[in-house]
Parts: sequence; C-alpha cells; structure tokens
Amino acid sequence: MGRGKNGDSLGLESSMNMQARVMTFEEYLRHSKVIDNMDDERRKKSFNLNKWNENMQKNFLKKRKKLYELPNFEALREGLQKLEKEIVEFNAKFIERRKEIDLLEVEYERLDDENSEQLLSYVISCREKLRIENNEIETRLIEENLKKKRGKL
Repeated sequence: MGRGKNGDSLGLESSMNMQARVMTFEEYLRHSKVIDNMDDERRKKSFNLNKWNENMQKNFLKKRKKLYELPNFEALREGLQKLEKEIVEFNAKFIERRKEIDLLEVEYERLDDENSEQLLSYVISCREKLRIENNEIETRLIEENLKKKRGKL
C-alpha cells in the first residue's frame, strides 16, 4: 500500500486482477466441460453394453428353445455345448467391458471431484483477495478525498 498509487491506478490494478481471476474460473469450467463430455461418452458405452447384454440374452434363449426341437439326444448335446461356449465367451467379453467402463466412471468422478475442490478453493482465495484489495482501494480513496478537502493534493 505504501507505493503511492492513486485511486485510478488501484482501480485499474484491481480490474486487471479480477480479469485474470475470471480467466482462471473459465479454465476450471472448461476442465469441467471436458470431464463431463468424457463421462457422457462413458455413459453411452454403458448403455450400449447393457443393450448388447439384453440382446444376447434374448438370442441365447431363442437358441435354447430351438435345441428342444432337435431330433435326437446327440444333436441336443452338441447344440448345448455350442450354446454353452457362446455364453461363456459372451460373459467374458461382457465382464471385461463392464469393468473398463466402471473404471472410467470412477476415474471421471475423481477428476470431477478434484476439479470442483480446486475451483471452490480458488473461489475462496479470490474472495479473500478481493476483500483485501477493496479495503486497500477504499482506504486509498478516503485518504485522497481527505487530502483534497484539506487542500494538500
């Protein structure tokens, strides 16, 4: 405060500081948007995976019903073995993809939480800096007004 700045220069400095802070807020919000877009993409994959599971389960049931119509036991046994192999392969792929998507969900939630915490800390810091700067400007303006009234400027 002892730098001899007048009210106008303090106002300009405060305005420039505010602009820099707003730009930082904007960057945090951009990060939030990117995280949200990644999470939206993950959600689509999850919905598609669930739809794929539903369709495959229907397909397996349809194949099983056809097995009941087979003419002999050996054909039925071969059909069941083939169906079992398909189900095992499908389940392995499904579980692998489900785990990938679940890991993405956890990661994106962590990024979102971290970004929100950083933004909140930054908001608190900016509020305190603004309070201090406003007090300095107010003090400086009062001092300038008193000097003008006393004719000392």
